[in-house]
Parts: sequence; structure tokens; C-alpha cells
Amino acid sequence: MDDEAKNVTVNGNKLDITAKEYGILRLLLTNPNKLFSKANLFESVWNETYYPEDNVLKVHMSNLRNKIKKYDNQEYIETVWGMGYKLVE
Repeated sequence: MDDEAKNVTVNGNKLDITAKEYGILRLLLTNPNKLFSKANLFESVWNETYYPEDNVLKVHMSNLRNKIKKYDNQEYIETVWGMGYKLVE
């Protein structure tokens, strides 16, 4: 990750990610051992109140995972069912 240019590369390939996807990835990478609830992750990146019925976070996580998977099959973001998301150890 390049914070200044907001670039992310996977195996030497630059990912075309949105600002929100970058925010999600940055938060996870800077807190590698932390489990983020959906509400905590959403509110940290969007700076808005989280509404559980809103699928915005799920869509962004899916898009981010698919973009990473294009260049690396390893799963980097783990969904902890009923809890939230964390970086894979």
C-alpha cells in the first residue's frame, strides 16, 4: 500500500480500487489482529451511522476480495460469522 498515492499492488499488479475499498483495506492492514464489527468498520471508513439492513459494506468487501483474487488466490480478509471482518493471520 502506498498511503500518499492511495495505490495498492498485489504481486506487482496495481489494483483499481475505490476510495472506500482503500479505506477498508488500510484499516484492516493497520490493525492486523483486530476483529472489526460491521458497524465499527463501516463507521470508521464512511464516518456515518451503520444500518444493519444496508448491504453497502458487503458489496464493497466482495468487490475488494474479487479485485485481490484476480492477482492472488489467497484469502486476505476473513469473515467471522456473526461478528465482522478481520485480516487473515
